[in-house]
Amino acid sequence: MNEANFKVLLVDDSKAVHLLVEEMLAALTPSVQHAYDGSEAIAAAAEPAFSADLILLDWEMPKMNGIDAIVELKRLRPGTPVVMMTSKNAMADIVTALERGASDYVMKPFTQDILLEKVAQVASRRST
Repeated sequence: MNEANFKVLLVDDSKAVHLLVEEMLAALTPSVQHAYDGSEAIAAAAEPAFSADLILLDWEMPKMNGIDAIVELKRLRPGTPVVMMTSKNAMADIVTALERGASDYVMKPFTQDILLEKVAQVASRRST
């Protein structure tokens, strides 16, 4: 993974989460694009210039939640991995996210180490 060029689309309705995750990812990438609900994420992914290597997607958001948005995100950008970030921890929820197209799942709250490890795992699967 080339960190200097690694780009992330962060999708969450909480500005505090955006600040925290961007700070956590600073060691990995200076390039974080922001969306605050599923519809904003879809609009970003539909742009011809979209070039994110990873989408970090919250589940519970207003307007359009992550579990609804993921299907369209995967249709628009099938090669871009999506990691769900959520406090939903029931096995049925995890299975639903994976069935809809999530590459992986990270439980909130998470530490920087957990997030960076998850990103590295998904990135290494993508490059193989």
